[in-house]
Parts: sequence; structure tokens; C-alpha cells
Amino acid sequence: MSKKSKYHFFFVGLTGIILWCTSCVKMDIPKETERASPKLFSDAVSIPSDFKWSSVKTLDFKVTVDDKFSGKYFYRVELYDNDPKLGTKANLLGAGMAKKGQDFAGKIVIPTLLQYVYLKQISPVGIPSVTMLKITDVTSLIVTPNSLRESSMIAESQVFSASRLSTTESVIVPSDALQITGGATVVVESGKSYVIKSGITFTGQINANNGTSGVKIYVEGTWTNRSYTMNLGNNNALYTTTSGKIDLNNVVQNTEGAFLNYGTTSLVDLSTSNTALYVNYGTLTAEKANFSNGSFTNFGTVSFQSLTSTTASTKIRNEGNLTATTVSLTNATLEAACLTKVGTLTTNSAIINVTDKAMLSIGNTDGGGTRFNIASGGILEVTGTAKFNSNRNYMSGPSSGKALARLKKVDVQNQWQAITYSGNLEIACSDHTPNEQWSTYYIIESPATIVPYDKSTVVISGTTCNAGGNNDKGAGTTPVDQTVTEINLGTYSYAFEDNWPDLGDYDMNDIVVDMNIIKFQNTSNKITKVTLNGKLQAVGASKRNAVAVQLDGIAPGDVKSVTYSRTNLVGTNLKLGSNGVETGQTYAVVTIVDDAHKAFGVSDTPIISTQGGSYTPVDIVITIEFATPLDNFTFQTLNMFIINSISNSTGRSEVHLVGYAGTDKIDKYLIDNMKGSRLSETDPFKSVNNEPWGLSVPVSFAYPQEAKNIKNVYPKFENWALSGGIKDTDWYLK
Repeated sequence: MSKKSKYHFFFVGLTGIILWCTSCVKMDIPKETERASPKLFSDAVSIPSDFKWSSVKTLDFKVTVDDKFSGKYFYRVELYDNDPKLGTKANLLGAGMAKKGQDFAGKIVIPTLLQYVYLKQISPVGIPSVTMLKITDVTSLIVTPNSLRESSMIAESQVFSASRLSTTESVIVPSDALQITGGATVVVESGKSYVIKSGITFTGQINANNGTSGVKIYVEGTWTNRSYTMNLGNNNALYTTTSGKIDLNNVVQNTEGAFLNYGTTSLVDLSTSNTALYVNYGTLTAEKANFSNGSFTNFGTVSFQSLTSTTASTKIRNEGNLTATTVSLTNATLEAACLTKVGTLTTNSAIINVTDKAMLSIGNTDGGGTRFNIASGGILEVTGTAKFNSNRNYMSGPSSGKALARLKKVDVQNQWQAITYSGNLEIACSDHTPNEQWSTYYIIESPATIVPYDKSTVVISGTTCNAGGNNDKGAGTTPVDQTVTEINLGTYSYAFEDNWPDLGDYDMNDIVVDMNIIKFQNTSNKITKVTLNGKLQAVGASKRNAVAVQLDGIAPGDVKSVTYSRTNLVGTNLKLGSNGVETGQTYAVVTIVDDAHKAFGVSDTPIISTQGGSYTPVDIVITIEFATPLDNFTFQTLNMFIINSISNSTGRSEVHLVGYAGTDKIDKYLIDNMKGSRLSETDPFKSVNNEPWGLSVPVSFAYPQEAKNIKNVYPKFENWALSGGIKDTDWYLK
């Protein structure tokens, strides 16, 4: 009898057996009815032939730590798919130990929907730091201290002047200046100079807003008139010398006026507009300050109750000591080049610069569309809450050296990408809104890192401009190795149609199994054993199916032993060798269950858990110990498959994921004869129309109910498939 005839006889015979068995089954036990060769999509739909039907990809990585201990102690290195602050919602992708001379390198498997991987390092003194590594369109990650420091950042000189300006400590009164005395109104003339001499108190008004220009008014004595607003007019200037005192309501000007205070000035209001230049070298106090289309620079001591600006051309720069109770900036620029203290800062599309060895200390801030630039050695401190009420806020450190943002609390108010940290910036914060599992509220672009609030490591020497600087909080702590021995890689789901090589109904629930990997490793980051925590979720099939996994690239002899928690569910249909793997295979094959229905405790073959029935998932724990430690072990090592009831002397019917190969015991003759007619020419686990029989997702899969096509249950599924996995990569999250 020819092989073709033998298959015909076998299928007919099997059909008769199945029909006979069905007639013996109670009618209240549901059975699966497969549709005759259905299609996943309509004939007009074309699935890319190179699509692997994968929701994950493999990434090579190497992490070199910035070792401060000359290779004497290990750092702990961890890679996560989500914010580590989320706890169990963040899955470890990989973890290991590194120090000088020993990098942490290997492979990780990541969901294709990810844009960032979180890198967490714990130093030998126990200080954790976290950064984010962009992984879009990359196949490998190489993280070194040098690569971090050389990251492409905007230099401070392109953003703001990092150095101090030169100061003028005194002003010289011209000898021909006209003296002002008494309490009358003085009308000035263009090009002339006027002076209130030392020892003189003037209580009158000075009319400079009369069309004049080039007028200079000097105050050596005292000018007091609390109800008077001094209008400088156009291109006129007011100077207070070191001995001078002014006590007025307001100082304003029309165009290009100048106010320079070297003495003591007290105002109710201080206003600028139209490219005015206001500079303080002495002591200046004002209840209100409003700078518009002008600039204000402080070299002395300033105290404002409120400070506002709403113009992009405004620059407020402090090189002395500036204190403001409330500051509101829209489009304007604030530069802290020395100690600057603000009670409440509200910003909208503003620029905030902190220069080297300077500190900007804020009680509470509420920012929208604002950019913070901090130079090397600069400190931004928020002692209350830093809120970011819109997206596109940025906080950047320098391209070399290190800056510090010491933030007591950060609230991004669930704004999408509300704040992006970048550059050589350390963010010291223990109370930061975390990113959600699939929502990015903030970004820490490497080399920026976040550490606990009280664990800052940046050393900044103290000056009069930074309130004592900052010390390494880990200094003096006894270092110890940060070991990694056990790593939980999270849970993936595997869902299969079992009608291969014919198509099924694409409810993808004939077998659904979750698999969790815990791997154990030594100090060389080599894998000594793994524990597979399986959870058989559903059997939406009437066939007796086995579930197994081939460990690709791992020979049977590389396995020292396999320990099964449910020994009664293995060893019958898949014969096991003395070390617990299936005999007669090139690569190690580990059984999950010999009979999926039997695993649920039923002797017949009903549909389980796909029609609303209540079955408790079956937990299975398998521990695999290796004879020689492995270099790596990831979810890609797991070649998960099912064996359906179609079997014969030439081999068995296995269903694998796209891109994986069958075991040595698969029916190769069946593959060869179906290639090009039912099966893809390039992959036996894709149909001729590039449809799969198995899928895997990096979450516990909410599988469709019986006879519900997956494309209808998951609205994004079709677009994901037709794009070849490029679009709607989060399809399985609904």
C-alpha cells in the first residue's frame, strides 16, 4: 500500500473511530466542531509572507557598570519591561551581576510594543538607580559609562551662559550733574544728568516721560515718595549709588529705559517693557515685579513677593541672592546663576536654567511645556511637589559632568509623557508618579538616572551660591556584593489550533497554557537551572492533545535532571529517559502534560473552559537542572508545541509556533507532501495563506470563547497581522 493510500485509510478509519466514540458520549458534554478549511481572513486579505506572527523580539545587550570600587564588589543589574516602581506589574527581562572586568551580557526577549527598557543598577553600597533605554528599531543595547557620558546632549553654551557675568560695583556721578532737592516736581531735559546728593532727602517727583532721551538720574541720598510711580520715559536711566536709597511706588519706562540699583531700593511695583534693562547690584525689595519685553539681572540681594512675566523676550537672571514668594512665567526665561529661592513657581512654555555651582530651590512648582536646563554642578531642588500639567516638559543635564535634580515629590497628573529627563542628570526622588504598565507618563533617557531622594550620589562642592552643595550619601557605607541568584521572567501565554495541517475555526483556544520562567544563576551569570511554572488554562478541543516544550539548542545530555510536580501526568505518551527528557530527540524535550483532558481530571474529551464552563486551571511545576551552566535562557528558548491525536508510524502531528522547527519525531512526510498546497513553502507552521496554528503573547491571554474568531474578539488583531506586526502591536491588550 502506498503511503498516500495508507494516509487515506488512516483518516477514514480515524473518522469512524471518532464518530463511534462520540456516539458513546453523554450529550450534555460539549464537543468542538471544526469548520471545514476556513480562512482567518477573507480572500482579498494578504498576510505578508515573512510575518512571524510574533509579539516579541530578541535583543542582545551588554551592560558595563561605572565601577567605583575597582572590581572588588558586584553591582546588581536588572532589565525590566516596565517601571520597577510598579512592583509585580514590571516584569524582569533579565538580571545579573557586573563589576570591573565582568560585564553583564546576554539576550532578553521583549514585547514588540515596548519603546523603552528600564535599566536598574544597585551599587555595592545599596543605592539603586534607574534609567530608560530606547529600543525602537534596535537589535542590541550596549551600555557603558563612556557611552552614557558621550550621549548627544545640548551643550550648556547653546542654552544659556554657564559662567557668571562681570559685575560693576560702583557708579560714578558726572561732575556736571544738576542737583535735585526739596519736594517739588522736577522736569528733566534731554541729554542732561541729575543727582540727589548724599545726605539729601528728595520727596518730590521727576518728570522724565516728557519726550526726552539720554537723561541720567543719580540717587546718592534718599528719594522717598511711596505713592509715586517713576516713569523713565524713552531711553533714560535711573541709578542708585551704593549710598543711595529709593522708596517709591513703581519704576517703569517706555522704550529702552534702564534702572541700575547699587544701593537700597524699596518698591511696591517694579515693571519693565520694550527692551528695558534693569540691574540690581545692591538691595532691592518689591511687592510685585512684572518684567515684559525687557531683562532683569541681579548681582546683589533681591526679595519679591510676586514675580511675573509673559513674554518670550524676557530674561530674568540671578547672580546674587534672589528670593520670591510666587513666580509665574509664561514663555519667559529664568536663569539661576546663584542661590535662587522661590516659594511657588508656575510656568507655561518657559525656560528655567541653573548654571554651574548654583542652586534653584523651589517650594512647589506647576509646569506646562517647560524646559529645565541644569549645568554641570548645578542643583535644582523642589522641597514640596513638582507638578507637570501637560506633556512636553523637559529637564536636561549637561553633556559632561553631572547635575542634580533633588525633587521631594513629582506628580505628572497622568499626562502622557509629561516630563522627559535627559543628559548627565541624577534625579533624587522617592515619591514619583510611576509609569503604568502600558502608559508612559515620564521618560528618563539614559544617561539620566533616578535614585532615592535621600540617596543622591552626585558630589557638588559647597559655595555661597548652592547652600552647601551636595555630598555622596553612600560615602562611608560598607560595600557588599549585590548578588543575583533567582530571576522571575514573568508569564507568557501560548494558544494553539490543533487541526494542523488543516485549518481550524481560529478561536485559538484548543490548547491554552501560561508559562512562567524562573531561572537560577551563579556569580558568572550562567544558568544552573530553571523552573517552568505552567498553568493549563483551557482545552477547546475534542482531540486528546499532549503539550510539551523543546529546549532549542540544548541537547538531552546537557540536562542533568527534570523534576515534575505532577508525575502522574507525564511519561505515558512521551517516553522519558532517566534524566526526565523525552528519548530519541536531538534537543531536550520536556513534557508539560501527556493528555490535556486527563490533566483536568476528566476521562472523556469535553471542551474545557471555552464555553463558560467552570474548570480550575491546572498548575504544573517543572524544574530543569543543567549538567553544565548555560550562557543564557529566555522565553525564545522555549519551543512550545502540542501533539494532536493524528499520529501514525511515520511520525506524529505537532503544532509549533511560526518560526520554530518540529522535533525529530514530527511526521516529516506529511510536511513534505503538504508543502505548497496546505502548508507554506517556507514554514510548515504557516498555512499556504501564511496563517498560523499557534500564537504567543507576553501576558496571560484572555482567549476567545468557543467558535469566536480571534479577529472578531480582538479588534486590532487584523490590522496587526496585515501590517506584518508593525501596527497595533498591543492588539492582545484590547
